[in-house]
Amino acid sequence: MRSLNALSELATVDLTQLDQAQLHDRVESKVLLHETDIPAALGLLASDYFVLDHDGERSQRYRTEYFDSPLLASYHDHHNQKANRFKARYRTYLNSDLTYFEVKHSVAGRTVKVRRRTEAPQGRLWPEDILFFYQQTGRDAEGLLPSLTVEYERVLLVRGDYSERVTIDVDIRYFSERRATQHSGLAVCEFKQETLDRRSPAIVALHRRPQKFSKYCMGLASCHPLLRRNRFKQVFRRLDALDVSVENLIVPTNMPELTQ
Repeated sequence: MRSLNALSELATVDLTQLDQAQLHDRVESKVLLHETDIPAALGLLASDYFVLDHDGERSQRYRTEYFDSPLLASYHDHHNQKANRFKARYRTYLNSDLTYFEVKHSVAGRTVKVRRRTEAPQGRLWPEDILFFYQQTGRDAEGLLPSLTVEYERVLLVRGDYSERVTIDVDIRYFSERRATQHSGLAVCEFKQETLDRRSPAIVALHRRPQKFSKYCMGLASCHPLLRRNRFKQVFRRLDALDVSVENLIVPTNMPELTQ
């Protein structure tokens, strides 16, 4: 990705050093950029942040596979701004072929993520992961079905004192049922902090108004325009202002079916 060439200017950390900033219990805020804004943004952050370098690669390819109820309860809970909600997903780090099952809990403005090492789902939840979901949430995951797959390229930055992570996601592609879309030109920059610090060098340097953005919800809304999406209209307008278009991709033939 050409827009990531500026990464060569940043000092690096490895995975062992990065463990000092896990931040699995955190507050999150996001800003949306056009991909062409990334080189300038990285230049502003170079003096305060390190970039993850894993096996000589400063950007990593991710695949996230979400599971939801047949009526898409997780999607609608998010759309309706339910204060206490969960998401179940598998995350595969494609550069290293490692997969984790993750339970993401949003409550009272915080995000708490727990996970376990597992195998790629192959269209279903593994029994050990169903048990893990129940242990973390008290809810039964037996009826959860594949709902959305998201693939993207991520740059992971960490502040020099390890108090903050900043991720930049580009080349975001969504696959659901027999549909596939992408947000062409979009870069999602996310700040992960123990407590919200609007004076962090990254937030100050980018000087953009925070924007709510869920790859899960925006992916489903993009692939399935008939889904209820009233609360996401402002996000779509922001994408239009950035000159980011929703484009259809060639549809894979092996994607799981979605029940709306």
